Amino acid sequence: MAKTSSHRLVFAKDRFLNLGDAVPSTLRDDSGKRLPVGGRCMVDSIYHNEVAGQFVVTISHYPEVKV
Repeated sequence: MAKTSSHRLVFAKDRFLNLGDAVPSTLRDDSGKRLPVGGRCMVDSIYHNEVAGQFVVTISHYPEVKV
């Protein structure tokens, strides 16, 4: 399955996400940025920037598969 896009969300607190977790498309980051609707979204990477006090999460969006 080929991903259609990657999205970077920034949070001030740990959301207890793990690599490979599926996340809802309704998820918004602290600035209100929202993931695309439709398909599946999965966590690709998590980076804790201690100096800035941020958790940066990269999420890949995969299209819906119609069979």
